[in-house]
Amino acid sequence: MIKIDGKQDLLWWRNVFNSFILLWTFALSPSNAMPTPVCSDGGEAMSKVELFFGLDIPGGGKVDSAAWQEFLDQEVTPRFPEELTVDQVDGQWQDAETGKIIQESSRTLMILYPPSPEANQKIEEIRTAYVSQFKQDSVMRLDEINCVRF
Repeated sequence: MIKIDGKQDLLWWRNVFNSFILLWTFALSPSNAMPTPVCSDGGEAMSKVELFFGLDIPGGGKVDSAAWQEFLDQEVTPRFPEELTVDQVDGQWQDAETGKIIQESSRTLMILYPPSPEANQKIEEIRTAYVSQFKQDSVMRLDEINCVRF
């Protein structure tokens, strides 16, 4: 047995090993392996992504309405012309280095789409373009599968 702090603690090492295996299993599983819901009453299972775009530009300034609309027109709409929804929201996050709470106006973008690797690539291209164009740290992404009826 292995001694830790003067105690025999094989159980501790077993827990560490099991945790590692569990994390490794999740890391190797496909990111789009969400269960598909069974839709009734004419509904269709579709992917839904929500992207969160902070409007503060590091070093000063904000992404104004004109700049946002240009980004939407040039980067988002060509990739997903069928339908999308944009909301103006206020959010906050905690700076990991300082612990300070940062409040920031943001835009959320919701897109419903048939799941495919191509659609996923388009979403990642949108995120990358925004980060690059407006010097952002990231664009948060939330994914779900939903039953959709129009």
